[in-house]
Amino acid sequence: MNEQFAVVATIRPGKHDQLARLLAQGPPFEVAAHGFTSHHAFIGERTVVFVFEGPSALERVQELRRRLPMTELARMGLLVHDPELLTDRLSWEAATDGVGHA
Repeated sequence: MNEQFAVVATIRPGKHDQLARLLAQGPPFEVAAHGFTSHHAFIGERTVVFVFEGPSALERVQELRRRLPMTELARMGLLVHDPELLTDRLSWEAATDGVGHA
């Protein structure tokens, strides 16, 4: 069963464009090789959100954090601050009968 969680962080002042260029290159890890089924980044004006999905996603990201080269972690630390792990998820799906009933 897939798990999904997010990490939200504040983009450092003046670093938005640099962060966008870095993220456009893709993640600094192979998504499937680390056990994720998908990985997304949403970039706002002041905030970035990273979404991880896959079996045991939280455990896999904790392992990934230990395995990423320190240079990658340091580079991200120059661009964002105050990361927060969001693990509680609420979700809603469209009704199948068009009247709000599933």
